Amino acid sequence: MPTELSREPVPVRPGQDGTWAVILPEAGLFGEGRSVARLRDGERAGWRTELQAEFALTSRQPGEPHSALTHGTTTVLVGGREGRTGPSSVASLDPYRGTVAWRRELPPGTRVSLPQDISTAVLLTTTCTAKSCRLTGWNIGSGGRLWSRTVPGPVKVLDSCRGDALALESGLRTYCPPYLVTGDRVGTVGLEDGAVRWEAGLRPPSGTVDRIARYHDRTVTVTAPAEGSCRATVLASGSGSGEGDRGWRHDFVWDQPQAPRDPETGCRWDRRIPLYVGHTMVLPDKDGALVVDPYFGTLRPGRRLAPGEYLVSEGTGRETVRAQGRPDRALSQDSGRSDRPAGLGPGSRAIGRNFWQDGDRLVYVDRGEVLWEGRSDCRAFGQPDKGGTVSYCDGGQLVRLGATHRD
Repeated sequence: MPTELSREPVPVRPGQDGTWAVILPEAGLFGEGRSVARLRDGERAGWRTELQAEFALTSRQPGEPHSALTHGTTTVLVGGREGRTGPSSVASLDPYRGTVAWRRELPPGTRVSLPQDISTAVLLTTTCTAKSCRLTGWNIGSGGRLWSRTVPGPVKVLDSCRGDALALESGLRTYCPPYLVTGDRVGTVGLEDGAVRWEAGLRPPSGTVDRIARYHDRTVTVTAPAEGSCRATVLASGSGSGEGDRGWRHDFVWDQPQAPRDPETGCRWDRRIPLYVGHTMVLPDKDGALVVDPYFGTLRPGRRLAPGEYLVSEGTGRETVRAQGRPDRALSQDSGRSDRPAGLGPGSRAIGRNFWQDGDRLVYVDRGEVLWEGRSDCRAFGQPDKGGTVSYCDGGQLVRLGATHRD
């Protein structure tokens, strides 16, 4: 049964959708609109900061104006000004005091991202023209410039961590370098020195490479659906692991049943929908989504869903097949139910162990039985660093729950 462990004022009210633009539960950081706050916890001091209008946190797209990029306890604010379509400046918050640690102005047309590897994260700014791209790496702690490099020719820079990634799960961000894509080459940029390393034997597919990811020793590129025909390509580089292979490729007509038609291409396409769902990769084919292993892809037999079906992850680590007007079912067995408890809607999600949220309804379920129910004014969140506790909003109070499980 859930036990209330703590109750304190909500540090920053969430947005209208019940979420925060910045939320780092392990660091106690919350940010939305003009306010950022850190909860006091033991010897950790709490604070609250009111931001300038330029850095108001209203975007949920990291790297866009009025958004934030986070790594560990570091928060980099991305500013926006009237008359600018892209970021206007960046600033870092001191996590211990809530003050601005450093700030940098950005030239028009600059993109901002936060690529990382296992041990390093670098703030990357890129300014591209038809003739070249200027890339600069900045130390996220001090704001000092680490390196700067100009890559000649028409080049596209892709953020494989967030904005141009194939997944939403932070667990896939252990190594997500910035990628460079030209008409005939794909390469990465070293975070420590800015060195460009072109991948031997990898030529980008025809079309506009729109998303990219590193999966173990493979680079996976995905093109945007072509206007009118909606044709797209997924291309994965070869592997040197084991017996090795030459990679894999899949050409298909893009169709995501859960997405509206994009006005520019005429295709049912929403690039915010992840292509990695749970432990699988979904290729949204008009003939039925093809579910494949994200590493081996079409080198191994995949599974074709029926037209109109798509995959979702409810936070349980298992994939659920969904289609309009049909009951959800688990991907792992055709006749199996989804993990979602009875009585909860298809928008429900699991939060930690046994907790589920359906709209503002929060329930604790054990062995199929609802043992506790409450209401949350925000998107509840788990805290693995605190023993798997779950926090939710009860009016103006942030409540943290623990649970005792039945044997």
